[in-house]
Amino acid sequence: MNFNFIFESILLLLTSVIVLRFAGKKSVAKMTALETVVILAIGTTMGHAVKENKLWQVILVLIFYGVFIIVVQKLELKLSILERYLIGDATLVINEGKLITDNLRKLRMSKKQLEMRLRQKGISYITDVKIGTIESDGEFGFELMPHAKPVTHDELLKLLNKQRSEGGSKGENIFDTVVKNNK
Repeated sequence: MNFNFIFESILLLLTSVIVLRFAGKKSVAKMTALETVVILAIGTTMGHAVKENKLWQVILVLIFYGVFIIVVQKLELKLSILERYLIGDATLVINEGKLITDNLRKLRMSKKQLEMRLRQKGISYITDVKIGTIESDGEFGFELMPHAKPVTHDELLKLLNKQRSEGGSKGENIFDTVVKNNK
């Protein structure tokens, strides 16, 4: 019995992993439409290789796919028009706490589907969102209204220092005394 197909399958898998590795982390994380098509083409090509027994031709095709995606990604960085058509732009779906239903229709997205994305981001009210977008990779991007933003560490320290200067905590910090005594 000939077990060459096992060796060829392992070689195809390794070649595909190497091609994807060179294509970059972006290609595996949040894929654009182009990247998804190339990944599917790699999988389909691997299937044909096993079926048709044309190992070296398939390896060359896989390498071509990898080089193609790298070249296109570099061109997207240099040519904004190419980036716009291959990746796309974000679509505004919430502005100043108001839903933009026309844009939701263009995206073929229901209000319920958008609400699901809001809940997944921990947002309870549409009115808490200053700007909400559906990004080109399908993710929901947002900026909260000032009243809904969490307090930053810096803002909290400013509030505490203001409170102390207005008569909050009095006296010396007890840790400062320990530090002084241990020098």
